[in-house]
Amino acid sequence: MQYSRIKAGVSALVLASGLMAGCSSGSSSDNDAPVRETAQGAIGGFTMDGDMVGFRGIPYAAAPVGGLRFAPPKPVAPHEGTLRATQFGADCAQEGGIMGAGSTAEDCLYLNVYAPANAENLPVMVWIHGGAFTGGSGGAAYDPTRLVKQDIVVVSINYRLGALGFLAHPALVDEQGGTAGAYGLLDQKLALEWVQENIGAFGGNPANVTIFGESAGGHSVLSLMASPLTEGLFHKAIVQSGSLLPHQQSLEDALEQGVAAFGSDCDTTCLREFSVEEILEKQAALSDGIGLVVNYGSEFQPHDSIHAAFESGNFRRVPVLTGTNLDEYTLFIAAQALAGDAPPPPAAYRATIAASIGVPEESEIVDAIEDAYPLGLYDDNVWQAMAAIGTDMVFACSGLNQANQLAAQVATYAYEFADRDAPLALLPFDPGVIELGASHAFEISYVFGTDAEFLARGTTQEQLALSHKMIRYWTNFAKYGDPNNGSDTYWPPFVAAQEIMQLNAGGSETISETAFSSFHRCQLWNNLP
Repeated sequence: MQYSRIKAGVSALVLASGLMAGCSSGSSSDNDAPVRETAQGAIGGFTMDGDMVGFRGIPYAAAPVGGLRFAPPKPVAPHEGTLRATQFGADCAQEGGIMGAGSTAEDCLYLNVYAPANAENLPVMVWIHGGAFTGGSGGAAYDPTRLVKQDIVVVSINYRLGALGFLAHPALVDEQGGTAGAYGLLDQKLALEWVQENIGAFGGNPANVTIFGESAGGHSVLSLMASPLTEGLFHKAIVQSGSLLPHQQSLEDALEQGVAAFGSDCDTTCLREFSVEEILEKQAALSDGIGLVVNYGSEFQPHDSIHAAFESGNFRRVPVLTGTNLDEYTLFIAAQALAGDAPPPPAAYRATIAASIGVPEESEIVDAIEDAYPLGLYDDNVWQAMAAIGTDMVFACSGLNQANQLAAQVATYAYEFADRDAPLALLPFDPGVIELGASHAFEISYVFGTDAEFLARGTTQEQLALSHKMIRYWTNFAKYGDPNNGSDTYWPPFVAAQEIMQLNAGGSETISETAFSSFHRCQLWNNLP
């Protein structure tokens, strides 16, 4: 699919889907503010809901400016006195979108910690936000209240985005010993090192850390698993809709993008003299964007893409909970509607398929796809058909392949989020254009936010029950490496039964791998060139 052509709309939508979760405000006076001693100095936070404490905007790295722009991050220096951590740090630099404010901040490497007030040696969950690696933040969009109430310490992080986080350029390769790119992932690694060093002060257990993320955040989780630099930093992994693009891009391909954006004659001094606004303009001018696809050949991933690392067994062998949504790609099509595109007429169906995958219209590949997705099945709605194609090709089948790849080597639990009536707070486009169903990122509000916020959107009691079930699954997995709880539907390990937990309001049940593969036409996608 033409993933990059609609990246601006997608980034805005994914950011907005995070905003569905909301974030409750905290309050406390200076006299009763909780204080925690870290290796870098004392941190003062605030109380939330009486039995929960929060610490926002804790710096975990030196500001990535000057010589640290386009470079691996450095640890933050110690501070004197008590650092008041009651406000979120700045969002990392990004373009403004339909539903998200822009930012030009480079000093943005902050994290947030939430914990029960009297936490002691509790499991830790570290959230990595999505946003196509070009937007979003770990701040106000994600309220972890319901997770914390399950006796979990939750950390959310910012990391560098777009060109500032993922640029590869020949000048940087020369400076950095033959590697370049993935600085945003190195930020995530440093944040996890901060967690190892300091989370005990907040009542968390550094020996029981689960990383979890959605979309670009899920892809980040997989990248952290594939990196040779992350040993001992986490012990379990949850991947929400992150299985797209498992092969990633090579350093050579990333360098072509860097040169296209900044020129071949720009040295490191030149790269670091651009204003943030100029950098955002240059990345936006690229037809396929910078940072949309993480490159290997970086310090973070020197040799292997995600797929190659998993295939060889050279990865962090931790238990994994992984899944996709039933109708992932409808959100990406909705982004085209938000960008002002008109739906193609039925007569343009073949041409739309061909353009989306980059082959001639008369190709046998187009024949095979059109036969597998007859337009009449979608009431002659080309966008609805293309959403089904994108869901299966980009997310569902790659997710299934990855579940099989992982299950042969580590404990793996696979899911499909299937609530086609999931409440969405913000989506300013005509819903008659396309039925969204269980779209990309729609599961986020089932895990984050409060019950009151969830119900305020018209949520049914069945959907609230599903949310509670998912929270138990997620937090049980973080505690034990197994999502099961005696009161919930039993979720079998994928390797034992090749079964996938289909999460739906009114009744979740396991479905077979065969049924999942048939519904998403995975035989077709696994056999196309």
